[in-house]
Amino acid sequence: MFISKIQFVSLFILSIATSAFAQSQLDSLIAVAVRNNPELKMARYESKAAQTQVGVAGQLPDPQLKIAAMNVPSNFSLTSDGMTMFPQVTVMQMFPWFGKLSAASDVKRFGFDASKDRLASTALDVVANIKKVYGDIYQTQKTISYLEYKKSLLNGVVKVAEQLFAVGQVPQQDVFRATAELTMVQSDIINMNGMLKQQYAELAALVGSSEPKATEVDTLVLPQLQPLQTLETELMKQNPYLSQVSNLKEAAKAQTAFARKDAVPDVSLGVSYGYRGALMPNGARVPNMMNFEVGLSLPVFFGAKQQKMIDEADFMKRAADQQYNTAALSLQSQLRSMYADAQAQYQLIPLYTKELVPQYEATYNSSLSSYSVGKTTFAMLIDNLTTLINTKIELVKIESAYFSATAEISKLVGENSRKYRGEE
Repeated sequence: MFISKIQFVSLFILSIATSAFAQSQLDSLIAVAVRNNPELKMARYESKAAQTQVGVAGQLPDPQLKIAAMNVPSNFSLTSDGMTMFPQVTVMQMFPWFGKLSAASDVKRFGFDASKDRLASTALDVVANIKKVYGDIYQTQKTISYLEYKKSLLNGVVKVAEQLFAVGQVPQQDVFRATAELTMVQSDIINMNGMLKQQYAELAALVGSSEPKATEVDTLVLPQLQPLQTLETELMKQNPYLSQVSNLKEAAKAQTAFARKDAVPDVSLGVSYGYRGALMPNGARVPNMMNFEVGLSLPVFFGAKQQKMIDEADFMKRAADQQYNTAALSLQSQLRSMYADAQAQYQLIPLYTKELVPQYEATYNSSLSSYSVGKTTFAMLIDNLTTLINTKIELVKIESAYFSATAEISKLVGENSRKYRGEE
């Protein structure tokens, strides 16, 4: 009893250590991808570019500088006429009506917020894909190990069949069948190894590397499912795509406000300084002159121009509202569908681990003993062995499917989105 307790504690500690290593390895892959994935880098640069536009939109238009010759007589003399000014230097500045610049800045600010959400969506896509490939690698590696196990068992079966055939207890057909089964398993192992190399290459691309490396995945840390209602609440609060659409909706609203303000005339102010080189009759130089002017843009084509722009902005705002509603319904539907799939996979895991696999192991061991003494057929032995291995392979397939489903759920609810876009 004392030894069994020690064994139990040792296995428990080993399981914890293995799970911790697996999670650490996955976290390391994700961290590398967040730094090096080229698609994520591109989204990050696009967000920085959008940020620069926020300040630009709130700036005044560039002033205009003009240099001219004014009141030049027809004989082109610049000094004989007292009204001639050369050069005349004019500076003009247009001032948008109150609120226009802030409205334009609001449009760009919401656009920048949307770009941050796009960055978060891209990051979550990359992370979810890494988790899915990681789960696929686990499934493939476990499948190969089970096929190798089947191969070793078949080698033993072949020896038993040869021994029984040598003493005339089984037909030679049993030996041929065992050899054929062994060849098929070897073929499956070759194919699965080829698939594994493809998965290594896919994982390398996701983490931003051009050199695929072998990644050993001994176990998957299967997360627990939260209640669906909790996940739906998190989705509405944290999903970056939904947040992106919300910011685009606010940007459309700000664009509508800007379009209405843009219909109000703008004011232009100007000041000129003109040099006069002519002389007065008493020999004194004619004084230089200064001019001041105020301009006002006139929306004389309001019905055909500004009103159309207001209408366009209003329609775009309505479209953005419907886009948000569409996105919310679509994401909720995806979450519920993925949750149902994950829940079904989760319920299958204990059914396989606690019932089916032990039962098929006992059945195979019994049939192997029976075949050794001639109490069962070779076909039954092979069928039991195949069923056992296929059940174990199906189990890792279910675990991988559940792991992928939870990865998709994490993406939908926006788990760690602020961290992956570099805000934490």
